[in-house]
Amino acid sequence: MTRPDSTPGPRPSPRPSSRTRDAFALVAFVLALLALAAGFLWTKGAWRAVIRESPNLIADWPGGAWLFGIMAGVLAVAGAYGGLWAADALRGDETPGRVARRAAKGVCWAVPVIVTAYIISALPGRNCSSSSPTCRQVDGAFPALLAYAVTAAALAWAAYRVHSTREEQRRAAHRTRLRRLRKKGKGKSREAR
Repeated sequence: MTRPDSTPGPRPSPRPSSRTRDAFALVAFVLALLALAAGFLWTKGAWRAVIRESPNLIADWPGGAWLFGIMAGVLAVAGAYGGLWAADALRGDETPGRVARRAAKGVCWAVPVIVTAYIISALPGRNCSSSSPTCRQVDGAFPALLAYAVTAAALAWAAYRVHSTREEQRRAAHRTRLRRLRKKGKGKSREAR
């Protein structure tokens, strides 16, 4: 007895071919990239307009642009360090722990991104005419950027050195503990494992 689906020749496929799926996926990917690029450019332009039209926070900061840059550098490093700490400290497999960890990391990493974007947006535009009011430089932008870069670099280097020193001390204490256990015969050497 022959079955009706065992006839020779290609069977009709209920799904579209893989080439059709690939073409649709490629078109969707390109459209998504274009939408992201348009959203980024619109957001960038809106952000610059807000910076230029808002009161001059950099020049009016108590202590001037230099102190604003120093404060921005401290905030950026503190936010980045807090993001790294939140990523390491809040461990958990349950959903509320993961949600809390992601929220803490997002808030901590948003601080340096926003501060950096604010200072960079205060600089004059690259392809703008100097007579345009939307392309003007915010007073004190260059000194603030210089103070921000120096402060952020110095504090990030110091935080890295402290972190790496603590990590090395922790590893040395662990090696010493294992060495003591091996002397007593309670610890296994790595080769025996």
